[in-house]
Amino acid sequence: MCRRPLLALVFLSVAAPAGAAVEVWRLDPVHTQILFSIDHQGFNQSLGLLKAAAGTLWFDPQDWSTARLEVSVDMNSLLLGDAKWEETVRSWRFLDTTRWPQAQYRSRAVERQADGRGLIRGELEFHGCKQPLDIPFTLNKLANDPYAFRRTAGFSASTTFKRSDYGMDKVLSAVGDTVSLRLEAAFVRDRGANDKPTPDTNEDHADGVQE
Repeated sequence: MCRRPLLALVFLSVAAPAGAAVEVWRLDPVHTQILFSIDHQGFNQSLGLLKAAAGTLWFDPQDWSTARLEVSVDMNSLLLGDAKWEETVRSWRFLDTTRWPQAQYRSRAVERQADGRGLIRGELEFHGCKQPLDIPFTLNKLANDPYAFRRTAGFSASTTFKRSDYGMDKVLSAVGDTVSLRLEAAFVRDRGANDKPTPDTNEDHADGVQE
């Protein structure tokens, strides 16, 4: 059963500013990795990888308050370095990928901070549960990729959550509850996209990024 936090997050809905240069950016799966770690009986932190199946970022580099993010993660892409252990983790004991083959993350608001840093306030849908999850991130670089000839934005991010909050509470004595995530993501600008972002929940407005 999903466990709801004691305190609910409250978000203020505001429309995107008139004339905002919001563009559509598509996730680059080749240059996007999701690394997670979790305690193994106190001996060490076990590491694993997951693959982002798809993602869209609506983003104006001059105004982060209009940004919106949607990403789906392929839970069957799990890589732990051992086929038998991967099969166990995909089973009903843990991820139960037969029932929930994907996880989804959607932003609710994006706050800009100093030195290219920011905070995504969003919601993670995982293992059949939805819970608020904030992700601090850094915009590393926004420029033309000289090899792909595409406008590219690169981000690094990290966060933690408890798997028991998503109803995945088996074997907590052996496999830790806290999951640490490290995210390295690249998005390329989609010049031909016609879809527009809907007004979203945002809290801060900041000055532009020099490209």
